Amino acid sequence: MKIFATNLSALMPEGIALPSELIAAFDWLEDQGWHQTRGTGAPEEHTLLIYPPEHQNHPVASHVAFGGTTLPYTGHWSAPDPQVDARIAEIGETSGDGGRVAIWLDDNGKQQFVHIGHDSLGVITDDPLVLLQFLAMGYPEPGSLVRSDITPVAAYLEYHGVVRLEDFGPKEQPVFPVAFQGFLKERFDLDMPATARDLEIADFPEYGDDTTSDPFARWINEATPEPSEADLAYEMELMRTIEALDLKDDDSSETIMGKIGSLFKSKDNKE
Repeated sequence: MKIFATNLSALMPEGIALPSELIAAFDWLEDQGWHQTRGTGAPEEHTLLIYPPEHQNHPVASHVAFGGTTLPYTGHWSAPDPQVDARIAEIGETSGDGGRVAIWLDDNGKQQFVHIGHDSLGVITDDPLVLLQFLAMGYPEPGSLVRSDITPVAAYLEYHGVVRLEDFGPKEQPVFPVAFQGFLKERFDLDMPATARDLEIADFPEYGDDTTSDPFARWINEATPEPSEADLAYEMELMRTIEALDLKDDDSSETIMGKIGSLFKSKDNKE
């Protein structure tokens, strides 16, 4: 077990361990030179990428990076729950809005790989090889995947709002983690399926969905405390702020920043 896997393991609660298949994949990625550290090099400051350096900041590439954290899952709850935190170990980032992939100990003490997104969550699989296949398929943001029955190419077209691959231009075509895919084929004889659904990965339920049968989502629903009065007041203020911004689907980033700036100026004038 090389440097990255060793540091990631050090962040995991007692009773959660990296499967040998993930360790093998992490060691291979590290051997490619795709291991990065920042700050003092503490365990949570290690990142492992799935692309070579020339593709890591490509505008049309998959958002997947392995890494752990010292922040507990329930740290933002009004009443943090150490028993919940003891059963979740984050192992990677899967979307730009905070989506994560984690290992969860289910009620039977079995390790499940789970998605923890901005709007949704749920079990991905209990098979580490299926997890590696899913993350190597090249979806733009696996942690923001709404439909598991579409191909990564279709997801890119939808994500960027274009009709054809040619619309990206010759230098902006989607870049897939082909070297990582090649390793999975050579080491584990894994082929890339057409869709995540082909791996039996279902669509992830939204937070608070009380009709879902997903065991991780149900467990989180049951464990999450009722919001306090302060939480509700904050949410109401946030909703009022969003409404005041009057954001449109076709707003450019410059327009959005201008609206935000105008809102703060308005508040400053009132004060």
